[in-house]
Amino acid sequence: MTEKNIDRVIYEPALVSKLTRESIEAERQNPEWLNIGIEPFGNDFVMARKSKVVGILGDTSQGKTSLMRYMAGKMANQIDYKNDEVGLFVTWEDNVEDFGMVDFAEISKIPVKSLYNGQVSEGQFSRLVEASSVRAKTPLWLVGHSEKSPERPMLTMTDIFAVCDNLRNKQKKKIRFIFLDYLQRINREDTKERDARMQFVKIMDMVKNLALSYPSAVFIGSQVRREQVERVGKDRQPQTHWAMETSNFEHSCDGMLSVWMPFMSKDIYSEGDMLEIAKTGTNSKPLVVTKELISIQILKQKKGQTGIRTYMDFLPEYGMFVKHGTATEERARIKQEYGDA
Repeated sequence: MTEKNIDRVIYEPALVSKLTRESIEAERQNPEWLNIGIEPFGNDFVMARKSKVVGILGDTSQGKTSLMRYMAGKMANQIDYKNDEVGLFVTWEDNVEDFGMVDFAEISKIPVKSLYNGQVSEGQFSRLVEASSVRAKTPLWLVGHSEKSPERPMLTMTDIFAVCDNLRNKQKKKIRFIFLDYLQRINREDTKERDARMQFVKIMDMVKNLALSYPSAVFIGSQVRREQVERVGKDRQPQTHWAMETSNFEHSCDGMLSVWMPFMSKDIYSEGDMLEIAKTGTNSKPLVVTKELISIQILKQKKGQTGIRTYMDFLPEYGMFVKHGTATEERARIKQEYGDA
């Protein structure tokens, strides 16, 4: 920074007080914070706000992407779409049609498999049309590829900045939040680094800059180190230091969540087993392992409590996360209400 503009980084006490007071008043009148929709600690996680980066840790096939999609949908319902506020979900794997099918399933309660196979009855068609209408009005934009695309674009973070510039400057949208699914799939060519570790360091620096530049809450998924998973005991809830590839992931994230589906740890758990929790203070009562049980924990947040763990049931056929222990009840309710589930 040159001598000419060094004064930009110097804040006298009176100015610190003034800016802090203005920030608090602005939050009172027009809250920037968004509830991530995870019960019961949605209100306890306060990092879903502009200029913050939130990391989502999970092993392969443990519900990481499903949770991110669910959170994005819940947050999209809270923003002011009439004033051109939008949410953004960037996917390097799923095409937009597959992503949309889960949205349709959650809205219509027509199972994803039926939608994927085109097995929609005449009686279900009106629900499909209604789901299409609801999704069309939901201010959650996707970045990725279509099943009709001739190829899958290998997007870099430079590309994501270009997307955000387009939305803000050309389409006049205010981006409230961005989901990046996920770190290991992001094209690293623009980092100009040969060493893989330094490539991920650069990407996380760019992710932080993305949050500051627009400004918006940025969520980024990351896989955990498999060797770390395999060396722990029966409690495989991912922890902060499990993040794959880079310690910069931990340092760049203002908040961190982790997700774990015990049933998917098939080498140690089967359906009906009692779930043993190694950490003290997380849950004093043993839990029964089911196919639907999912554990979510707050690992880090700079302005709130950490270590809180909650349990929910995940219904993959509808992309739904429901209160723990209610999976059977919810499926029965859907069947009774719609008669075809």
